[in-house]
Amino acid sequence: MIKKTSQMLAIPAREEDLKQLDDMMNRLEKAVDFNVISTDFQDETLELEVDYIDEIYKIQVYPITFQLPEFYRCQHLFPDVDIEALQEAQNGLAVEMEFGDEALPSYHLQLKIIHAMLPDALAVLDDSSEKILSGHWVALAAESGVLPAPRYIYTAQAVSGEDDCVWLHTHGLNRCGLPELEVLNSNKDTYQYHYNVLETLANRLLELEEPLEPKEPLYLARLTQDQALMITLVEWEEAVALYDINMLGGTVDRADGHNEDTCAIFVYSSEEAFNRGEYEPLMIYDELLQGNAIYMISNSETRRMKELAAERLGYMVAALEKGNCHILVKLGLTVDLQHRTETNQYEHIWFELLRAEGDRIWAKLTQEPYYIAGLHEGDEGWYTLKEITDWIIFTPERRITPDDVYLLG
Repeated sequence: MIKKTSQMLAIPAREEDLKQLDDMMNRLEKAVDFNVISTDFQDETLELEVDYIDEIYKIQVYPITFQLPEFYRCQHLFPDVDIEALQEAQNGLAVEMEFGDEALPSYHLQLKIIHAMLPDALAVLDDSSEKILSGHWVALAAESGVLPAPRYIYTAQAVSGEDDCVWLHTHGLNRCGLPELEVLNSNKDTYQYHYNVLETLANRLLELEEPLEPKEPLYLARLTQDQALMITLVEWEEAVALYDINMLGGTVDRADGHNEDTCAIFVYSSEEAFNRGEYEPLMIYDELLQGNAIYMISNSETRRMKELAAERLGYMVAALEKGNCHILVKLGLTVDLQHRTETNQYEHIWFELLRAEGDRIWAKLTQEPYYIAGLHEGDEGWYTLKEITDWIIFTPERRITPDDVYLLG
């Protein structure tokens, strides 16, 4: 599959910032995270060659007029004054590039380029994923040594019709050389559970060394002790042929879009079903998906989350000292020996943070572990900051994760 160009539009805090070309170029040349190899101007377009993590990227930057799309998802919270400024903005800086071999570093580089040129950006429109990013978040992400979360690569949209039908589909995965994902014939009672499947699958596909081929199985979750969620992808033409042509997301809806490089999610109910090539709709597991499904998070994503939580630990400690909030911390604890395998070394469990002293914390377990027999819900004890793999601050106004600390500054 051919990768599509990743398109972003940076909106300046002040329109005059777009005219400071010399300042932009100086910041690009002085950037420490990437190296500008060459620059060239062609008809108001700046063409860059950039060396980043031993890969060469070609990037195009140009001024553009725009109107804020009504259907774009606002990924972050914006103060009312920034919302007003966004609605009035008409000019921005387009930044286009083709992703390299790895999607997340490529996405990170695109943010770094934008931040170097417009360090005080009001917002960034990620046209490829149809979402609006906070300029404050972009600045933090660009300056971070940790990659952004995989969910930023794409947006999952839920489209509903006059009846109960809901059509889930993504935007943004094509720029990674992956098909967009869909769930057909969902409904208003179950689409949230199907959304969890779609999001987990998108994250997994971004990490696979080789693309998942249509009809190939992929283990995604444990639904019960005896039932696994084994998904597969079916190309859209074959998928929609299973439904009424007038169904939401059906053949009629494909005339003007969603008609290339997209696949629907189905499941294999057993190994025998896979061997026979018999896939079924995700809906056969609706009841189980509403239970305690355990989705598989890769070791690399667990490490990324832990690194981000550690990088921004100061925000959590400051919130604890300030008070007037409730804080949960996720700790990665070694599982009992009889459960330990090469891929199951730690169980990640949520605790309530009660106090912090130096490099250790006193915390209370909020759930019953699966693989640690000597630990039970309600137990309290000392743990180290190094064991924290994630955290959440609950303030009277909102919840704040390591990814959301832009709200505190």
